[in-house]
Amino acid sequence: MTLVDPDVANPDPDKGTTIHVTLEDSALAAALGWSQGVPNAEVRLNRIGDEFDPLTLLTDSTGTAVHETTLPGQYRLAAYRGLEQEEAGPTGGTARAFGDGGKVWLHPPQLVELALSTDQAGSLVVSEIQMYGRFEPGAPYSDYRWFEYFELYNNSDSTLYLDGMIWGRAFDIDADYTNTAYPCAVTLPWRTDSSGVWTMWIHQFPGTGSQYPVLPGKAVVVAMDAVDHSVIHPNLPDLTHADFELEGNSDPDNPDVPNLKEVGTRISWTGHGLQLKGGVPWFIALSIDVGSLESRHDSWAQGEWLKIPSDHIVDMVMFSGWTPATDQIAPYCDQYVHRDLDRLEARTGYYVPLTLQRKPLDAIGGLLRLQDLNVSYLDFHEATRTPGWVRQPDGGF
Repeated sequence: MTLVDPDVANPDPDKGTTIHVTLEDSALAAALGWSQGVPNAEVRLNRIGDEFDPLTLLTDSTGTAVHETTLPGQYRLAAYRGLEQEEAGPTGGTARAFGDGGKVWLHPPQLVELALSTDQAGSLVVSEIQMYGRFEPGAPYSDYRWFEYFELYNNSDSTLYLDGMIWGRAFDIDADYTNTAYPCAVTLPWRTDSSGVWTMWIHQFPGTGSQYPVLPGKAVVVAMDAVDHSVIHPNLPDLTHADFELEGNSDPDNPDVPNLKEVGTRISWTGHGLQLKGGVPWFIALSIDVGSLESRHDSWAQGEWLKIPSDHIVDMVMFSGWTPATDQIAPYCDQYVHRDLDRLEARTGYYVPLTLQRKPLDAIGGLLRLQDLNVSYLDFHEATRTPGWVRQPDGGF
């Protein structure tokens, strides 16, 4: 990692890439004295397909950072700023975080503007994700993947109910687009529709309204298979006490754990429910009658698509591997979904002992509050798995 302090390095703004960071909330920016730009914001720059870790810059007093030797290409770009305690007067002493991110094409010299969103509070969020990962080479269980799970956390101060809510994945350009020509241009309306998220793959929580409450500050685990996976390998989790499990047409069923049925227009190939693959957006949405959803079919798409209205989307998360080999697998369009839902995927190494976990922001009234910027890259980091409980992780961005 390379840290560039603009007040020391004195970069030349006429060379390379100039990045200017502001807040979307102009009134809050004025109250914080950041009307010119956000000072001391951390900016990360990663050239897609590059073997190196992201370059880290720091903005100056005007919210500006300059990288003089930027190579042309497509980049992942993100900026983050947290409030120090002495700065939190305009927010009532409450810790706040701000972030933006995305994929951009850079052809220096060039100016890039980033507008940081403010963290959100008071919702159900995805707090942890255990995806299929890497075992040691040659292991006889290297294709075993049924230990996946995701965790939901009540990030509000009110009881929330899971009854009828839906979990699913949005459009996947790698799997759902059957033509090789112009995939980003042709699929743009499917990926960035501001009015909703298009999907064929849906699981629905059981319940009729108030059977499955989640208390403030509590987490629930949804397993692919609610069994003890440690019998396969000691590094795998025992999920027999999961709160829910995904229903498939050929998976083991734990009779003590409620099932999330598949209710989309297509059924997952695994027989165990939806696999948590990277490179696609995953969402949790409010209860809705799936049969009433707007549908659509295009000749190149592999089935009938349903649209979940944007005002029903409770949380969304994206993740992928950031390696040269992974970057070459599929085309990287600038956006997977509309930027109001998520702006940049989290980075993962797909290592089995680790999961993606949402970062803590603050404790309010004794309840841990998790960061929710709608920028997965900033909201999540990798840590040792903790299914069913949320802890204060070490470090973080």
